[in-house]
Amino acid sequence: MRSSRIPWLILLAALALLFYRLFLGEAFYWGLPSLQFIPWRIEALDLLRAGQLPLWTSVNGAGAPLFANYQSSLLYPLNWLSLILPAAQTMSITVVLHLFIAGVGMGRFVQALGILRLGQGVAMLVFALSGYLVARAGTFPILQAAAWLPWLLWISTLLIERVTPRRIAWAAVFAALLLLAGHAQTAWYAMVMIGLYTLIAQMMQSPRRPYGALAVLGGVALGVGLAALQLLGTAELLAQSQRSGGVDFDFAMNLSYAPARLLNLLTPHIFGTPADGSYITGGAYFEDAVYIGLIPLFAALAAVGVWFARRRESDKPLALRLTPFWMGISLVGMVLAFGVHTPIFPFLFEHIPTFSAFQAPVRWHLWTVTGLSVLAAVGVSWWWRGWRVRRWSTRLAVAAGAAVFLAVPFVVFAPSSIPAVNLMARAVAYVGVMALAAAFLTLSQPSPEASNHRRWSVLVLLLTAADLVYASWGLNPTTSAVFYEARPRTVTGRVLWQRDALERARFEAFLRFDDYPALEEQRDAYRDSLLPNMNSLDDAAVFNNFDPLLPSHHQDYSDLLDAAPTDGLLRAAGIGAVIDADGLMNIAGDSPRAWLVRAACWHASEGELRSALVDPAWDAFEQVHFLGDAGCAEPAPFNGNVRIFRDDGNVVEIAVETDHDAWLVLADTNYPGWTATVNDRDAVIYRANLAFRAVQVQAGASLVHFDYQPEWLQPGALISTLSLVGLLLLFRLGVVERRR
Repeated sequence: MRSSRIPWLILLAALALLFYRLFLGEAFYWGLPSLQFIPWRIEALDLLRAGQLPLWTSVNGAGAPLFANYQSSLLYPLNWLSLILPAAQTMSITVVLHLFIAGVGMGRFVQALGILRLGQGVAMLVFALSGYLVARAGTFPILQAAAWLPWLLWISTLLIERVTPRRIAWAAVFAALLLLAGHAQTAWYAMVMIGLYTLIAQMMQSPRRPYGALAVLGGVALGVGLAALQLLGTAELLAQSQRSGGVDFDFAMNLSYAPARLLNLLTPHIFGTPADGSYITGGAYFEDAVYIGLIPLFAALAAVGVWFARRRESDKPLALRLTPFWMGISLVGMVLAFGVHTPIFPFLFEHIPTFSAFQAPVRWHLWTVTGLSVLAAVGVSWWWRGWRVRRWSTRLAVAAGAAVFLAVPFVVFAPSSIPAVNLMARAVAYVGVMALAAAFLTLSQPSPEASNHRRWSVLVLLLTAADLVYASWGLNPTTSAVFYEARPRTVTGRVLWQRDALERARFEAFLRFDDYPALEEQRDAYRDSLLPNMNSLDDAAVFNNFDPLLPSHHQDYSDLLDAAPTDGLLRAAGIGAVIDADGLMNIAGDSPRAWLVRAACWHASEGELRSALVDPAWDAFEQVHFLGDAGCAEPAPFNGNVRIFRDDGNVVEIAVETDHDAWLVLADTNYPGWTATVNDRDAVIYRANLAFRAVQVQAGASLVHFDYQPEWLQPGALISTLSLVGLLLLFRLGVVERRR
């Protein structure tokens, strides 16, 4: 067997072991897979099968963009497998595929830097099996985006070496895949790293001829064009969302990396693991996970020493010349991940654009893990057996043995009533065992020319993989894919979760951050809970929407409901049932989705409008509120009826009969792109009751047609199509060039 394939096989074996239950037909279900990603995909597929473009969801929120929801990643090519295979299993299996893609990409990248096979294998395993990626595997868009970062680094390295049309085309492909993967934060962090790396590498190799850097820029620009259809839709949603002006300070600093968690770089379970319910600290384990393995960590530190020892040499290999860059990337990622725990991130939040765009500074660890993966490859490649190394390895072995000897009694005899002592002892013992392994590997290292060097290299890779598999075992709970099959609806009409009830159910009753297996005992209750957006699996309408970007008026209306859920507010939103803080469902009464009103009240300001909406005396079925200056009519009697006879996501058709001119109010989100006709004549859609839609109808019978036709759809499709043509031309030019 070719030695270059051995790391691939070890990585595949490690992934098969970690995720073996997926190959038995199970699927991810703990957390975001069941609350967001899989329900979104299934709903989109249902719309496609019904002959509709999956542009809009009518069951989440009071209706919301589906395609423009960036994290739905409906245009991401690897997600298209769901068109022919069951969505839940396919989305879960593609997690394994993306981890493999990420690992191979990192191996290719460090190979382009001149790293030898052992270093390539270590980098491959470290990046693909790192805690950052595996613990977050259920956050599909983060993994999908991160998987293409090393490929962009690789193709950028090749373009700096030599520009060809084919390489520019591949840069465009990788950039488009990164942008279509569905996680803006990861894509932005990756693009910033690509830009910095390209600039530094270009300056090191040929600063006076920056053709490679320009080619990278051109390839990325073409990738943006390929993704334009998705990006334009998401840009409109962002502009209309509650995040259009950025996020507030407290939200941005949520999930900052506590400095004490640096201990997790030495051992993954020093604070326990939610995989077995032993996690003893607060926060989300999967957000804080950055473990890369102890041997790779030692190798990364050794890379720093190697560079320092050879820093004055003028003919250093490219990998060594770039070592300071990767040291900086790792350090900057670490410092930024600290978030609120240092004054640096708060300063950047206040003064530097984009730092107020996202939450979770801990996700800057993408830089940390990427930098350490490259440094580990460098350190392993210059692993030597000098007398100083032998001396320090011997000392390490003695210290590690002592640590194990001292820790084992605490592991065996520590009282269960003090779990922290037991966890600490286990962590120390584990560090000792892995440090002994590192010392043994160093002391037993054969020369590269020796016949047993290949076996020694395989042992290094196996120990690295075993360490990382152990660290991530059980972090991605699975269940039978039957979980995602549609079930009969338990309630008709739209349901509202009170905010306190929703948070309590989501993070205390079901999704406990300290104990993943606890959900298994409540799996059926969780499935039937109508938690957003799992409700869409059963075509059940829930006013709450678990989407990072919400139309701002919907968020404003939700805030009013949280403050004072009056009968008028509930009726105006078409809400028929409320789940309260005790988890009990209270039927609010008859709340149709559409109705007729004669009286309209216009208000000069948003403040006046909101005051009118929260008035306990307001009856949404008697009076509708608008923003404007046309006065305020009193309710008046009339006869009329409304019937929704078509609701296909992007199209709603309503038959109306009334004996007076009136307003047809539809309790669906008012959003750009919706058009209306009344009896085939264009009609103006007014924003009714702060967040919804209304059109005027005349006395008699009317057919009202609402149609969602976003303005970005055709321009986005045109730009993406033209970019695709340009991409194909580049590949064709590459073929012609190779034939020459």
